[in-house]
Amino acid sequence: MQTSPYLTAIRPGEASPIVFAVDELEPLRPDVNPPAWASFGVIGLDRSIVWCREAAALDALQAAAAAPVSSAALAAAHGQHTVDDLVGRGWLQPPDDVCTEYYLTTAQIEVTAHCNWGCKFCPVSVDGKAPATMPMPLFEEIIEKISAHDTIRYVTFHFYNEPTLDRHFADRVAVLARHGLKLRLFTNASNLTGEKITLLGQTGVLLQLVVNLPALDEQSFRGLTGSTLLDRSVANLDTAVDAGLPIEVVVNGAGTDLAQRVGELRARYEGSGVPVRSTLLSDRAGALADYHQAVRVEGRLRGCAWPVNHAHFSVAGDMFICCNDYYQREKFGNIRAGTVHEIMTSPAAVHLRRRVFGVADAPADHLCRTCHDQLPDFPRRQFRPLASFPVASCGRGVSGA
Repeated sequence: MQTSPYLTAIRPGEASPIVFAVDELEPLRPDVNPPAWASFGVIGLDRSIVWCREAAALDALQAAAAAPVSSAALAAAHGQHTVDDLVGRGWLQPPDDVCTEYYLTTAQIEVTAHCNWGCKFCPVSVDGKAPATMPMPLFEEIIEKISAHDTIRYVTFHFYNEPTLDRHFADRVAVLARHGLKLRLFTNASNLTGEKITLLGQTGVLLQLVVNLPALDEQSFRGLTGSTLLDRSVANLDTAVDAGLPIEVVVNGAGTDLAQRVGELRARYEGSGVPVRSTLLSDRAGALADYHQAVRVEGRLRGCAWPVNHAHFSVAGDMFICCNDYYQREKFGNIRAGTVHEIMTSPAAVHLRRRVFGVADAPADHLCRTCHDQLPDFPRRQFRPLASFPVASCGRGVSGA
């Protein structure tokens, strides 16, 4: 048997060691409220904490975290009752079952493969892609198939592109409305016309409008985005604010002037109830030389939420690992080949997740080795597998349910 690498252990009195931030409108930590009898808790894929009375169970989980251990050896060391209970909970699994599970919370769909800006904090600025648009039949197939997963909270239309350039924008919104799916729209607002703003308001599809606006100063804006469309983007954003859409402004980039740029945007928008925040610096797994973070992870990888919680679809319908895979190197299937579940549980998808969670070795050139999400102290870490983040022994403890 082997311990599921999706489990994060927590003891009573400790703050949650993980935070859910990628698919939440505001960062969320699990509610740590242990009963008096609890020895430890486990945070699993569904993000809830399950508390356990038996201290020996944590020792058993730790023993089988790095590699499979026979059931007989685990029972001899930690008790047959403990092993049976952990298997029943799915915390101890046959090695072939490890990393077969997933829990989708978002579907990120590349409806177009082009952008009209060239932001310094985006790989488009150094290696833009040829324009491409997802055909509507393919989009409808994706939406039909993800609709079977009621854990998906929202859909996005972005992947280093500008979704409002999409000639099928209105048709895609109509498809989402028909299926009862929400849209979290990431945009630079340059083509967020009044018609699109009215459409988003009338359909009720919009969960949140996230506007990339890195500066209000024309010179700073042009230097950061390579664009001359500041006035148009600001005018469209102001129209969306006046329409009462749920909006957040994000300020990308870095540098000594970041605080000033954030302050100027807050002064303009927060009085209207629009939050403004700076984003977490990312070099997109080493793709951006100007923002290079010199990340290099050796040995077994340490887990990440992207390939477990998020379904990414390319403009051609390929499913791939995550938003940091600009060149879509880590593909594991195409949506035309089956259901989302069939592709997410395919040998290729499971093998990819086993590499990401350190169950199997990842090659030296694996994308995740240069990604900050794999750093032990990454502030938005959503999994802390026992193999990578071991806990001290609990002792044998008491038995019980």
